[in-house]
Amino acid sequence: MGPMDFQAGIRKHPVIAALRNERDLRRLKDSKPEVSFLLFGEINTLARTVKSVRETGKQVYLHVDLAQGFGNDRAAIKYIKKEIQPDGVLSTRTHLVRFAKEEGLFVIQRLFIPDTMSVETGKQLLKQSKADAVEVMPGVVSSWVFDELKEKLGIPIVAGGLLRRTIDVKNAFQNGASAVSVSSEKLWNLDFPINI
Repeated sequence: MGPMDFQAGIRKHPVIAALRNERDLRRLKDSKPEVSFLLFGEINTLARTVKSVRETGKQVYLHVDLAQGFGNDRAAIKYIKKEIQPDGVLSTRTHLVRFAKEEGLFVIQRLFIPDTMSVETGKQLLKQSKADAVEVMPGVVSSWVFDELKEKLGIPIVAGGLLRRTIDVKNAFQNGASAVSVSSEKLWNLDFPINI
């Protein structure tokens, strides 16, 4: 899978299912999202979990920082690519994003934006890592943050975190997000355009 698959997936349905546990995984099958972020799992079961997501016809991107049993190094990324085989990975760690890019994986870098300075820092980190997409957290940041990142980077921007209601999702899209990542199953199946 590559950038076109991710972009095609979020174009078809711009809500990404953030999977936190087995229950979320079971509910994914009959839901609208084409793309999912896997936010749980451990080294012994992840290959099976990724395979079960794939069997639902969904794309699956593994959050490597939250996966248990992996080192914080290139060997972990190589193992994930060869043995776990997700469509791509997410990480907050720039060096892991860079390693994953070098290994040929599709990579989404998670950025935490608590203040104005972190936007500038984030732009520098993304230039270094050459991530294929970025997830901005929390997803309720001001529209100028999305504008700044889009202008400088030209990659898909996912809004994630603190999006609990339909209005939060609507605001994220109005602010310029390409997609949203949400754990609430009731938001997975929103119809677009969103009616409130």
